[in-house]
Amino acid sequence: MVTVDKTGLMPRAAKSVQVVMMIQAMFGLVAVVLLSGLFFGGAAEPDGAVGFLSLMSILVLTGLIGWLAFRWDSRKRGVWVAAVAVESLPVLFSVVGLALDADLGVRSAFDAGLVLPAVVVVLLLLPSVRAWFDR
Repeated sequence: MVTVDKTGLMPRAAKSVQVVMMIQAMFGLVAVVLLSGLFFGGAAEPDGAVGFLSLMSILVLTGLIGWLAFRWDSRKRGVWVAAVAVESLPVLFSVVGLALDADLGVRSAFDAGLVLPAVVVVLLLLPSVRAWFDR
């Protein structure tokens, strides 16, 4: 059983997850700005609803990740559950994309869209991180 000391210091793994989630949120904002510029600037034609839905899904996912990273110090169990759920979505989408990809290779398996969220999910499932969120 993992116990948290009386001072309630954040475990190193929890702090690492928070930093990675902030980095993901920043990269997501950059992606939203670039895609919006391409779609609405006329440089690229979105494929109707698919382009708009992909842009909106990136925007929503980025917003959720950023919001959760800034709610980290609340130590509420709901923040932990939501972080595990939100970070599992990119992993799921990447795995499904890899399974449906006809040109499957080792290089495509080590994509940042798969590795970074997978590392975050693994770190979130550590007993010390889970115990720290038990408030």
